[in-house]
Amino acid sequence: MPLAVFIAAWVTYRPDARVTWIIAIPFFVLAAMFTLNFDSIHLVAWYGGEELPIRYRFAATWAAREGPILLWAAWMALLSIIWRKPLSGENKETHLLRLRLMNGFALTLLLVAWILRPFKPAEGSGPGLNELLQTDLMVIHPPLIFLAYSLCLTLAFIAISSILTNSDGIKERLIHVARPSFFFATLGIGLGGLWAYLILDWGGYWAWDPVETGSLLPWICLVVLLHLRTRPGKTPDHIWAGIAMASAALALFATMVTRAGGVWAVSVHTFVVDSSGSPPSDVFGRIMVLLSDISGIEVVVYLLGIIQLMGIFLASRLGTSFSIWWLALLPVTAAVGVMGGGDVLDGFPPTFVVLLGLGPFIESGIKSLSTGHDWKWFAIPAVMVVLRFIHGMVLFELLSLLFAFGLIFEKERLKAWGWASAGIVLFLGAAWSGMLDIWICGIGMVAFITPWFLAPDGDEAKFSFQERKFQQRIALWTPVVAVGLYLILTLVILISSIDSIQFAAHELYGAPFIAAVMIAFVMWSIRDKPKRVFAFLVSLPLIFVIAWLFGNSLGYDSTDILGASLSRGQIGMVVLLPALMAVPATFSLMRENSEKKKIPFFAHFIHLGLVLLVIGHIMSTTIIDRGTYEHSVTLIKDEKVEWGGYEFEFVDVVTETEGLEVGDGYLGAVINVYEDGELIDTVEPGVIRFDSRARSEVDRVTTWHGDIVLIMDGTQARSLMEGSDLVRIMVYDLPGIHLVWGGWSLMLLASLAIWAHRRHPTD
Repeated sequence: MPLAVFIAAWVTYRPDARVTWIIAIPFFVLAAMFTLNFDSIHLVAWYGGEELPIRYRFAATWAAREGPILLWAAWMALLSIIWRKPLSGENKETHLLRLRLMNGFALTLLLVAWILRPFKPAEGSGPGLNELLQTDLMVIHPPLIFLAYSLCLTLAFIAISSILTNSDGIKERLIHVARPSFFFATLGIGLGGLWAYLILDWGGYWAWDPVETGSLLPWICLVVLLHLRTRPGKTPDHIWAGIAMASAALALFATMVTRAGGVWAVSVHTFVVDSSGSPPSDVFGRIMVLLSDISGIEVVVYLLGIIQLMGIFLASRLGTSFSIWWLALLPVTAAVGVMGGGDVLDGFPPTFVVLLGLGPFIESGIKSLSTGHDWKWFAIPAVMVVLRFIHGMVLFELLSLLFAFGLIFEKERLKAWGWASAGIVLFLGAAWSGMLDIWICGIGMVAFITPWFLAPDGDEAKFSFQERKFQQRIALWTPVVAVGLYLILTLVILISSIDSIQFAAHELYGAPFIAAVMIAFVMWSIRDKPKRVFAFLVSLPLIFVIAWLFGNSLGYDSTDILGASLSRGQIGMVVLLPALMAVPATFSLMRENSEKKKIPFFAHFIHLGLVLLVIGHIMSTTIIDRGTYEHSVTLIKDEKVEWGGYEFEFVDVVTETEGLEVGDGYLGAVINVYEDGELIDTVEPGVIRFDSRARSEVDRVTTWHGDIVLIMDGTQARSLMEGSDLVRIMVYDLPGIHLVWGGWSLMLLASLAIWAHRRHPTD
């Protein structure tokens, strides 16, 4: 560790790819110790075991805190080596600063890992590797996620180095890195969904668990970044930089969701830490409680990184400089932890944490005082501060201030409707999720639309839905604006989901934004026919009418109320109808664009994959209620029981204790599945026992329309072991699930095709 830390510090000062690889040595040493079962160190004795297959011993490397941190540092070192040469348009100063930032973050991670002492001697044995991690997908899913996060951080470092030195060519540099970022983020998230589908007893691939939702946020941000060049007009460099920094901030946030055990206590992914006591009711307060833990420095580093990225962006918008030494905040904080322990900041005033993170913005603000401002507009961020004293949500205040300052720093505030829309959706999301009182949200929304209240009469923009130019602007803006607003909504709901997963809020309030993206595909496919586009726009309210009248006819659990007195089918239909229309629209765009090079041909394949995935999600997730016992089926041995148009026959019990790759014992129920009296498959849902723990072994029947998933829990396994002739299983018929995996695969292949063989980043 000391050698790796020294080298990381050296290459942060003087980048040198010839020695940067040494930063990765601690991870490979730890991985080798797990693989060879070197149980004289604590982590191996606690999470490893020679009875594990070699690949699961390797996967145990990221079973605790230390391994993933070292893995992340190794990825950052690798990316620093890969992009050791100047990127497109980088001058010497920009190139040097980017490498220093990349290596400096690797140094920060190594210092955080050092605090946790990954190679400390063993003091007894532990519970072994978590049973949910003893799967093949967990060998590859976490490394890919951290690679995607590392690429997001690289985007931020490109943005910061560019805006501080030379922003010429920033678009090309960001797109060059954003494409592999999107590919690996899509691959990592998809494999996580596949793990949930095959291993967890959710009965599906997605459940809006806080950790999986957190991983989705930087992916959405990458989508926005890759679509910035398609919007009408020229996107300013500061917007490119801001979206890039947002992707990094959300990657840090997603990591914090995973690592801040006890904050998002409802997550099934909380493998690492526990928390005790009565935690505060807001995210920031709970994070401050974690400062008393040995891992407190790790969590505060992520938090400071998020806040500092906000501060750097706002400072760049002020147009005044700030000291470059602020960029050393994260490694210095980690170094303080090395000297004083992981809990050295216990009792540190929370306000100072925020002020330190916002340091670049505060310094720039002080320097800008002499330049003069239209101070009346600063009343908008002042309102955000006052509201925080009422609601007490510090992270929410920071988000509202980010959008408020973004609004008032625009030269033409009436054209800064993107910032205003972001602020309005922020408060709408807080109201919908129940995070804040409605009257507080009302004040916040009024503050963001104030510029329009105070505008002179002659400043209104003139437009017409019948004009071709305006129609095309809608179609081009929608992927950026609708996806960006959906990102804000998802983030707010996630922040409010610390004590319960808000599945209904995600599905209900996200539906209009997803539908808007599908509608944009249709509009763009018929953009050369303004009258047809106008007729299409005028007819859009019919979607809500059809959803209201016929949404419950989708079958399955479509009649169950999901939220706001609306059924699952009605909510699903709002998205399903535009998505179905988007299928032929995307095919039309493929045919039209095959000879034109304005948009990469394979980009339309990504769009088609997304459309198919959305359709599959509606059919296999939105209209399926996994919280009802209507999916519970009690079977009597050798008797057929009808459910959902199928017949299930429990015929045998299988037990195994020898020859198992993992676990101490296995028990399964052999079940014949019939349709119209004909046997279509024989399945074996079961349970694997791990000492005092157990893991369901999910089985499924694959049909042309989807999968029938069968799950048995541990209580049923005990009953069967005692000789019972009864077994209760959970059955989920998931129509359209094939579209989820087909759409995901299409997105992967197409994004890989776009990324590979690019002569120029913007081709």
